[in-house]
Order: sequence, then C-alpha cells, then structure tokens
Amino acid sequence: MLTRGLNMGVFAVSLLLIAVFSLGDAAARPPRCRKGWNKFGSHCFNFDTTPRSWPDAEKRCRSLGGHLASIHNKKEFTFLKKLTGGSTITWIGGNDGGRPEITQHRTWTWTDGSRFDYQKWAEGEPNNYNGVREPCIQMNFGEKHRWNDEVCEKLFASICSRSH
Repeated sequence: MLTRGLNMGVFAVSLLLIAVFSLGDAAARPPRCRKGWNKFGSHCFNFDTTPRSWPDAEKRCRSLGGHLASIHNKKEFTFLKKLTGGSTITWIGGNDGGRPEITQHRTWTWTDGSRFDYQKWAEGEPNNYNGVREPCIQMNFGEKHRWNDEVCEKLFASICSRSH
C-alpha cells in the first residue's frame, strides 16, 4: 500500500513539473497571430481582398477585434505594401476626423486612436479631387503606390490590424 501511495505521489509531482515547464515555455514564446493574420511588431495584420466601403471595412475589422490598419513608420509601410502585393488599392484606417471643410490642411487621425505620426502621400495628395470631399485614406495609389485621400463609399480591399 505504501508503494502504491508513493507511486501516486511521484506521478502527481511529475505531472505538476510537466505543467510548470510547459507554462514556462509558453511564457517565453512570443505571441502568435491567428491563422490568416501576419505578424509585424506588436500587431497582427489581415489583408482582405473583398471590396468594401471604408466604413464597412472598419466595421469588419472591429468585429475581428481590431481596426483598419494605422501606419507609423517606413518599415511598417513597406511590410503592408508587400502584404497587399503593392498594387491593390487598399483602405487603411486614416480619416480626416469627420471635418467637413475642404482644405489642404485637414487633421488626419487613425481609427485605433494612435498618433498620426507618419505619412506617405502621393504627390499632390491629399487634395479633395475636383472639390469632392475625400475623408478616407487608401494605400497603393499611383505609380509609386503611396497614399491618396478618397471618397469613403468607394469599394476597395482593406487591411485590419490588432494587437496580439
């Protein structure tokens, strides 16, 4: 009986040690992105080719626990250009904050609330082309695949971003 109790004790301790080491390994591993998402820095990105309006694309991203992507530096911009194939016009999370005035000096914001601290506008953009209000940002515009302000109701692919 003593031997059986000892074996059960050794077995229980072994299971406990396995659990502790497994948790330790999990804590040491960097977080991963879900299937269909791509990791860059502290975020996971999902490129969706389904054409949607900017508001519908943002709504989809929110349903997935994120927002349309914000871009904060050249490396992130290059990563997202590569993710989108560089030629597909794609909605990102920039907008002019709902300000109705048509000016060159609008206040741009990201839907995730982060600082608007990087810009990669195409030459002459943003411009409210032909006097039409264009409050949303698309990327991969023009020959150099940069940013353009556009009418939010147009349908394009989109990139969602979420923390992992």
